[in-house]
Amino acid sequence: YSGYHLDIDKELFLWSVITGKREFNLLFWSRGKNKVCAALIAALVYRKRARKDHDNSYYQTADEFENLAVQILDRFYQINSRACVKAIIRQIPSYGNVTWLELAIKAEAKQFIAQRAVQDVLNNIWYGYIDHKESEMKIIFSTIMFWYSGFLRYHDKLVKTSDPTRFIDELLSKANLPQQSQTTKPLHSMNKPTDDIQMRLMHGVASVDNTPVDFIAVGFCEKANNQISQYFKNILKFLRAPYVKYLYNLYFHVIFLSLFSYMILSDFFPLYEFQSDVCGPNSPPERQEYGSNNSSLIKDNQINTNITVPYGFQKHDRPSMSEYILFIWVTTLLCEEIRQFFSLEAKSIRNAMVAYFEVFWNKLDVIAILLFYVGFILRFLPYTECFCAARIVFSVDITIWFIRSLDLFAAIKRLGPKLVMIGEMMHDLKFYMIMLVVFIMGFGVSSYSLIYGAKAFTWHLPREIINLAYWQIFGELNALDSFEHNYRPNGYAVFILLVIYMAIVNILLVNLLIAMFRY
Repeated sequence: YSGYHLDIDKELFLWSVITGKREFNLLFWSRGKNKVCAALIAALVYRKRARKDHDNSYYQTADEFENLAVQILDRFYQINSRACVKAIIRQIPSYGNVTWLELAIKAEAKQFIAQRAVQDVLNNIWYGYIDHKESEMKIIFSTIMFWYSGFLRYHDKLVKTSDPTRFIDELLSKANLPQQSQTTKPLHSMNKPTDDIQMRLMHGVASVDNTPVDFIAVGFCEKANNQISQYFKNILKFLRAPYVKYLYNLYFHVIFLSLFSYMILSDFFPLYEFQSDVCGPNSPPERQEYGSNNSSLIKDNQINTNITVPYGFQKHDRPSMSEYILFIWVTTLLCEEIRQFFSLEAKSIRNAMVAYFEVFWNKLDVIAILLFYVGFILRFLPYTECFCAARIVFSVDITIWFIRSLDLFAAIKRLGPKLVMIGEMMHDLKFYMIMLVVFIMGFGVSSYSLIYGAKAFTWHLPREIINLAYWQIFGELNALDSFEHNYRPNGYAVFILLVIYMAIVNILLVNLLIAMFRY
């Protein structure tokens, strides 16, 4: 064990965080190294514990540690912006080669991520070699006419995290907190660093400000001797930029949705001859009778040319070309999800599955892919019900794929915050729907029994009850026609129930929903 070095301060800090010894957190944190990394780990642990134990005090402690990391980051950025940006993506060996940016994302440290230094890093990663000053329209146009991308402006160098950054380690090893606000209660119980230490820290940082650092925003591409070679190099730089890859991913996703829509609407046919289309719209009685009289002819493959089969139900020998293309496409998406799963750093398959399914969009991906394969298998079975089920499965599947496309809009500045708002409103809407279902069923069952009396039970009855009550919320008052001139006791009872129901749902609950969303 002679080659193993144990960082006592780090171990004690992690012990105090994991065991919840909040009175010792700041003491051990101030003694250790890599204070930003340690603060973000504490914020991550306390936020998870707050969600598990439903204790808001843990949220407060997590916010305090995030505030500590923000203060150090802000002061670091003011002293040496280039070194600060480099430190954000530098791996920390003592914490498992994790970076500040990875920890901030995992800990949902929105305040930390919103800092200018982190935004500079994200912009550098997002645009790659492309100059940030290039307009969005030029970049989008270049994705369509990619040969134009060779004339854009590019940077010559990218950040290399493997470069020597000893002065960053020296800086962070001496880092202490600035004066804390009075709202941070646990911090007042500890001694603050002296002004002498802070002055020496500032002087030490200033002395290494001239250390050369490779940075993405340093300089433009030098004029190459061979312009043709440089032109093609610029095209390669353009195609490797994450932003460009995102745009092409968006384009192909739109193509995928368009092809899927075309298939389910106009290019989905059975592989066997069926007597009727149980999934199709209701046909007129004459056509149904005519089709039944000639069912034997269809079955014997002696098809009369006068028989008109509804479009979409003609027998085909094999699935359409669009289905094969979609099958290959979805298979590539499945391979990508498998790659993402095995790229997760986890100690076991179980931990990897937990980490993978923590992301909401990964759940949608798995559901959408599985539904596609289920529908694709069902369409090969020689039963009308299976063909109908395949169409239903494909219809639900394409709905999920359309919802999945919302994740692509999260990268757009004007749409990303709106998606966060939609997610929070959907969370509130779940509890609102519970109350709404109570009133819908309460009014629907009672009014239906008064209007139509006793009826034989079928599984269609719940749908009729919901139709009677639910659509009235949106002004569809067709139920009035059934008892408008009914002056018997049951008619008056339904009238009174409708008045109370509309007052509660349309006035009280709808306004409650608006207030919840505005709050």
